[in-house]
Amino acid sequence: MHDIKRLLIQSLQWGGAFVTALCIMNLLCFAFYDPCQELVREHGATTGYLLPETHGIYGMEGYCLANVDANGYVNLDKPLADSYYVAAGASHTEGLFIPLRLRYSDLLNDMLGYDDELKVYNIGRSGNYFSIVLQHLDGILGEFPDAEAIIIETDTLAYDTKALYDSQIQAGYDPDETPSQLLSNMSGRDRVNMRLKQYLPLARELHKQYLTFMESRKEAAESDILDPDFWSAEYAGGFEEALRSLCAFIRSRTDKRVIILYHPAVSIEPDGAMELMTNGAEKYYREICPEYDIDFIDMSEPFMRAYESEHIVPYGFNNTTMGDGHINRAAHRMMAEELFKVLDPDKFMRDIGSLE
Repeated sequence: MHDIKRLLIQSLQWGGAFVTALCIMNLLCFAFYDPCQELVREHGATTGYLLPETHGIYGMEGYCLANVDANGYVNLDKPLADSYYVAAGASHTEGLFIPLRLRYSDLLNDMLGYDDELKVYNIGRSGNYFSIVLQHLDGILGEFPDAEAIIIETDTLAYDTKALYDSQIQAGYDPDETPSQLLSNMSGRDRVNMRLKQYLPLARELHKQYLTFMESRKEAAESDILDPDFWSAEYAGGFEEALRSLCAFIRSRTDKRVIILYHPAVSIEPDGAMELMTNGAEKYYREICPEYDIDFIDMSEPFMRAYESEHIVPYGFNNTTMGDGHINRAAHRMMAEELFKVLDPDKFMRDIGSLE
């Protein structure tokens, strides 16, 4: 009986210590990893909103505090300018690990001379890759009818003939799919799940790590993203026609200025050289986009120039692997500079002249 009582007391002590450790770790997550809450939608400028007028903390790559504005996007609390540009893309554009004011959209806003307004409005959404942004083009135009230009960011051009045609399939636009409407339509179970996610960031991180672990156990599927044989067949086939079809489709939807901002992934070789991860599609975009009055900005040369002259790697942070993950502050600045050259070349030349 005495042994059972002692075992029970010891079990309670262990259990208390475990619960205390979980509480401490959960509290630490509020300073290290506390992502914004998501509101999924189907017919809009993006695949979802973030919970308006909230904040998120991301410390797994770099460190940043995200500010969600009243519209459900990560932006500074400033009014829109009378005429503005929309920056669309995935997590690179949203700036999951880059502080506000240091993302390319914020830097570009400053370069254009806007301090108290947003000339560049960021609607970046994690997971909204190039083809998904294009499928929501009608949503962007419907939600932001006064936009002067649309910037579409992508870190890859590995979209084959079929993907280029599929990118033209539109999700449509529903003006009633607002954050407040989505919240009011939530079921009681969904509301409870949102609350749990809000107060238990540790559980979200553990769940994410579990999914990552299960994914790592799967047998790696062969990828043709950089397979030269696959792409040589694509380029000898209907790829050019598909890209022209996509560009023509974009132009049929809008006469606004459209800019494709491409920044290739990189790899650091054993000898210290930096290589661009490319499938060779850049030349097709450079040739075909201008035919449809679409700007194509290729960050390949600026990235290589920065590495060769100053050893600047555009991907990776102090707490991650160099060359991997998301674009860092240096890359955001380079991208802002290239956009500035295209959007306001006169002001760019004046600014250069004032520095000389």
